[in-house]
Amino acid sequence: MIRLKGAAQHYLWGSESAIPYALGIEPDGRPWAELWWGTHPAGRTLAETAEGGLLPLVDLTGRLPYLVKLLAAAAPLSLQAHPTAAQASVGFAREERLGVPIGAAHRVYRDPYPKPELIVAITPFSALCGFRPVSELLPMLRSCGGSAIADHIEHDGLLAAVGWMLGERPAIELDHPLFTLLAPAYPGDPGALVATLLHPVYLEPGEALFLDAGVLHMYLEGVGLEVMGASDNVMRGGLTHKHVDIPELMNVLQPVTAEPTVLRPDAAGWYPAPVAAFAVQGLAEPDRWVTGGPEIVVRLAGNGGTAAWFAPAGETVEWSGGLGCRITTGR
Repeated sequence: MIRLKGAAQHYLWGSESAIPYALGIEPDGRPWAELWWGTHPAGRTLAETAEGGLLPLVDLTGRLPYLVKLLAAAAPLSLQAHPTAAQASVGFAREERLGVPIGAAHRVYRDPYPKPELIVAITPFSALCGFRPVSELLPMLRSCGGSAIADHIEHDGLLAAVGWMLGERPAIELDHPLFTLLAPAYPGDPGALVATLLHPVYLEPGEALFLDAGVLHMYLEGVGLEVMGASDNVMRGGLTHKHVDIPELMNVLQPVTAEPTVLRPDAAGWYPAPVAAFAVQGLAEPDRWVTGGPEIVVRLAGNGGTAAWFAPAGETVEWSGGLGCRITTGR
């Protein structure tokens, strides 16, 4: 296997210590939000050569269909959703045609690909995912000062009410624990109102959550390994200093109200994620396998023990590294 050097992302919500601790380096005062292993141009991984040098992983592999991230959230991420494959293709072509630079802060579609995600908890991990049923929302809102929101949901429907909140930014304050948590960091941001409509999800280490296109969500706190389609297409609706595009978020948003499913690995360690771009297997015991497609294997250990490797298709891998994850396309 080829050892990899990940690309760090220093977003404001990141932990100052979790990723440096995992890598065995001293914190530098910056937030370390994510460490990327993959070939996406926004954060390309480097691969060690036999001579001890480094070269871009993409030079060895071409584009990989998945992207792997070590994610460390010390504060809530933005309220967001991701596009389908068709929406990503159309949106990317539109912004290319309009001449919007790929690196522009207001660019929404940075590539023509979808972004299904699986987050595997390394520490206890909290998130919000999908809308709660209307039958639950109406009494909750009316009990905590959100009668105007409840009326909009009842008369116009859930998505129309979300569009009204994000677009009109009504001056409503809720007597709700989640609103009280989020609102002070982003005063007047209606994303704090919308967040109260979502299911809370709590993952124990080893549990996972799958996020498909159009599902409104936000991560709140914790460290996890995130595996996704190799895309950086994010439609944000609020609670962020990054670009917010309400019309495009509403274009991709789906009124998903089902209870989120907490995923656990099967007897062989595989997580049941319904996606073709990647498959994820948890590793705990010594193992041996032949790769069916290009794979990234991550060892998850504190105090400098976290590391990642690349294995091409057809390579025999001998694993004795303890806790980790295998990400493949060949299953």
